[in-house]
Amino acid sequence: MQDIYCCKKINTWVQTLTVGHEYRQYTIQLVREMAGCFYEKYSLYVNGQELQHSMEYNPCSPLCFSGGQYSWEQDGHLFLLIYNTLSFTSGAGKHRLFIDGIDVNTNREFSSFWRRRGFQVMVLGSVIILLGALWMLIFRFVVGSADAAVFGVAIIVTGLIECIFGLAAIIKYRNPMFHQSSNVQYRTNV
Repeated sequence: MQDIYCCKKINTWVQTLTVGHEYRQYTIQLVREMAGCFYEKYSLYVNGQELQHSMEYNPCSPLCFSGGQYSWEQDGHLFLLIYNTLSFTSGAGKHRLFIDGIDVNTNREFSSFWRRRGFQVMVLGSVIILLGALWMLIFRFVVGSADAAVFGVAIIVTGLIECIFGLAAIIKYRNPMFHQSSNVQYRTNV
């Protein structure tokens, strides 16, 4: 039986790095073929060459369980591709590329990136809790509908879950995981 994929997305990163005394440009592409909500097939390309990888779908990455990430070393640089379950920019999450422990898009160190995401998710969770409490109070005491007030409790529980995910990221990545090397230099791609 052949898998039927309903959607295909391509993430591309282009970065110029120093290798010895010269600059080299790297183009990393992640091709994601999605089948339903719970299965993805990945193809990974570096400068047009397909890499054999062991990356698996993990919607909880990097907070729990294995999978959802793949790392490799090339020309003295460490590349790490990881699923971002704490993404606000895409409903289905988004992958992030770290080179030598630095996020390609934000230039943040690995642990700093995830701690910041954890704080953002906690703030969002707090806002959701506040909205749920307001909903519950308005429908319980102003409108007088106890049935509609129950929806406020569901909103509060959702906010608590968000706060737990954010706190987990803050605790898990409280210490730097990568030590920055002085020989790593990035150059703006033109």
